[in-house]
Amino acid sequence: MKRRIAIGIFLSILFIYLSFWKPDFAGLWQGKVGLFVALFGRSRIDVDQLALALAQAHYLYLLGGVALLLLSLFARAQRWRILLQPVWPSIRYWPVYAAMNTGYMINNILPLRMGEILRAYFLNRSQGISKSSALATIVVERLIDLLAALVLLGVTLFFFPFPDWIRDGLFYMGGAVVLLIIFLVGLLVNTAGTLRIVARVLKPLPAKWSDEILKTIGSFSSGLEILRQSHHFLTILGYTALLQTSYILSVYLTLLGFDLVSPTYPAILANPLLTSVVLLVIITIGIGLPSAPGAVGTFHGIVAFGVSLFGVPGATAMSLAIVLHLANYVPLTLLGLVCFWSQNFSFSEIKKQLPQEESESSTQST
Repeated sequence: MKRRIAIGIFLSILFIYLSFWKPDFAGLWQGKVGLFVALFGRSRIDVDQLALALAQAHYLYLLGGVALLLLSLFARAQRWRILLQPVWPSIRYWPVYAAMNTGYMINNILPLRMGEILRAYFLNRSQGISKSSALATIVVERLIDLLAALVLLGVTLFFFPFPDWIRDGLFYMGGAVVLLIIFLVGLLVNTAGTLRIVARVLKPLPAKWSDEILKTIGSFSSGLEILRQSHHFLTILGYTALLQTSYILSVYLTLLGFDLVSPTYPAILANPLLTSVVLLVIITIGIGLPSAPGAVGTFHGIVAFGVSLFGVPGATAMSLAIVLHLANYVPLTLLGLVCFWSQNFSFSEIKKQLPQEESESSTQST
């Protein structure tokens, strides 16, 4: 657990460093420069230009993007509520909304996306729903998001000229997502048969580990029950499409906020919506990487790199990444705190839950 936290923090620091400085290891190796100059002698971003880009941004557009993000949370909570109904038919909307936003707040202040696990605890605390069943629906929710991301990834791969090394990496990521979907579909269609296959794959592992993994996978099958109810498919699809549209428009408003939809950047001006989709895919990847709480560093580095693919200079790209991160981080954290206190939760009870929940997290990610 501590190792994964350390890796996440290290990656965040590394992304921040690589976003602002360009190391000169060749010069260091050849003895032309010293260690400090090799590491910090070449700046990627002019700090004065960064400050100027932040000062000249049109924040009304950015506020519109924040408003879309906050409105999308209502749709996301309703989608999760639909996923929970087979487990708890009388589930009310507000406890679901509060637990979801509290989980996002905790993702922003604790490492390893602990809020995804703890929001199952919050729902158990307020509604009495089994934590394993709630966790299973969260897995299904993430599966649906992966499917949506896969569709957007396909759009970007076929319509945007990524460099070959990025295109290859995205194909591998898409392949991994497809394999995960196949596995979960197998778990849905034939749970017992899929678990037997998993048991064979895990046979080289110690029995204690394999039994725990099989138990965890088996507990998720209850959350897949919603996928057997075909009358909910279109509703879930509609909410998912609404969410992705909101995110794309939010990114588009951010582009407008930094005057990037202009003749200065012909690649963006030619198709600003495709640019927004590309950046959304890159943001999704950035959020998913191991990092410090709130994806600090990794988010900024990935987004700034993505914007630079369209010919945007480093200072403007980083300013957009900073503002986009704050537009997500601050409102979600504040809203999560409001939901947290409205449900009479306390940080002391979360602290009591962490050792147990971290253990579950380790088991699931093994």
